[in-house]
Amino acid sequence: MLQGHWGPWRAVLLLLTCTGCLAGIVRTDNGVTAVLGLDVSLTCYYKAQEQEKVTQVIWSKKIINGENMQVAILNTEYGAHIPRDYEGRVKEKSPWKPEDGSITLKNVVQADEGIYQCRVYTFPTGTFEADVELKVLVPPLPTLNSGQPLVEGVGLTLAASCTAEGSPAPTLTWDTEVSGKNISNTYSHARSASVTSEFYVVPTRSMHKKLLTCVVSHPVFQQEKRITHVLEVEYLADVTIQGYEHWFAGKDDAALRCLCDGHPTPKHTWARVNGSLPKDVKIEGNQLRFTGPLRAEDAGVYICEATNGATTRQASVIVNVTDSEPRNVDLMSVSLVSVAVVTGLLVLILVIIVILVNRHHKRKTKRLSEKIEELSTLSRQTSRRRLNSNTASTDTRMQLEESMNLRGHHPDSLRDPSISSMMGEEADRRSYSTLTTVREIETQTELLATVPDEEVKEEEEDGTQEEPLEEKELDQSERGSTGILSTQPFIKQGMTHFYQENGTLRAKPTTNGIYINGRGHLV
Repeated sequence: MLQGHWGPWRAVLLLLTCTGCLAGIVRTDNGVTAVLGLDVSLTCYYKAQEQEKVTQVIWSKKIINGENMQVAILNTEYGAHIPRDYEGRVKEKSPWKPEDGSITLKNVVQADEGIYQCRVYTFPTGTFEADVELKVLVPPLPTLNSGQPLVEGVGLTLAASCTAEGSPAPTLTWDTEVSGKNISNTYSHARSASVTSEFYVVPTRSMHKKLLTCVVSHPVFQQEKRITHVLEVEYLADVTIQGYEHWFAGKDDAALRCLCDGHPTPKHTWARVNGSLPKDVKIEGNQLRFTGPLRAEDAGVYICEATNGATTRQASVIVNVTDSEPRNVDLMSVSLVSVAVVTGLLVLILVIIVILVNRHHKRKTKRLSEKIEELSTLSRQTSRRRLNSNTASTDTRMQLEESMNLRGHHPDSLRDPSISSMMGEEADRRSYSTLTTVREIETQTELLATVPDEEVKEEEEDGTQEEPLEEKELDQSERGSTGILSTQPFIKQGMTHFYQENGTLRAKPTTNGIYINGRGHLV
């Protein structure tokens, strides 16, 4: 009875004790990533409280249907127990400690991927558990396959395809300098995914020997993986024939060469239109060689045909065989002569230009010298006129004033008062006439001073004027400060009515009966 009542109380005591065990925590990794074929550690730690003891740790894998598959049992008293399915693949830490229930899963496969549970049994608190998710990364193994044969002139063609399968799905890209089109497809599997990428091109001969690289990216790879493919493009270039140039009868070692680039290497065949090849010719690769001297019968139209499996091309050349050998022209000599002739012409042109420029400058210099000389002559003539005009005007005025002073202050006694009276009136008229003449001369001189040098020069050229006086060197004070230009011939014409004696200007005798004595008195 007591035992029957003790059972329920015992259950209550265990429940109260487990309520305190909620403070215990099992520490594990939230998620673990493993690479296919490598080892991975699954951690499980528990820190026991006071008066608490870990008795056992059990690892199990959760299955889809809700059941658990035991992976390892770690007991403090009996040691480790590994089920048959994981025997040899699971290993506990050595030495094993109850607080550390971590295990190592060796040689991970894709089937190992899933959720693992770590359950810790303690006494007297109870059981605690935690989950760990394991992901297995499958590194892709990329492969590259060449596509169809690339032939120039054919449309869009598959150049290569690249395939990689892994978990998670890898990423494929192309690295090339060739223009093309990329098409990618992804296929999912139970535990992985595969990706296939195809690269299409329009084949041209410029693509031949170019690189086409498939680049694979995946979380497992620290660096991208690259697979390189060399493109092979079949093409055939145009055919050209070389070697023929002014052939003549009797020429030795004549040969025709057929040039054609292509991939694969083309083969060459020779033929002659409307006839067979001469008997003394030999085909050596792409060369048609005449083994003997040329004859007139060797002339004709020769055809070279090149083929490499991809396509066929041909070219022709007309061969003429003349009777005589053409005269060779030394191109080097012709070039040197041409250069010499051109150089001589350039030098001659340069000399002619220098002579013409020199003559032009001399002509301009001569004209300039004549202009300067003409201006210098006109300047000297103007200076002479100015000097003579000032000197003559000054002397004339001084002589007139002295004559008038003599007449006014030194009168002679006349014998007869009537004669004196008559002579006085006549003297007044003569004096008036003289003064009038002098004033007219001065007026004409001043008026002539304004006459331009060109008019004076024209009068001098007409011969109406006398030659100018010789040039005299005088100071600026002797030339006078009036600056009035004068004409020496007109002054000399006016002075014909007077003569100078002892510094006195005296009127010459005239037929009008007027007499001027030696002292300047009118009689």
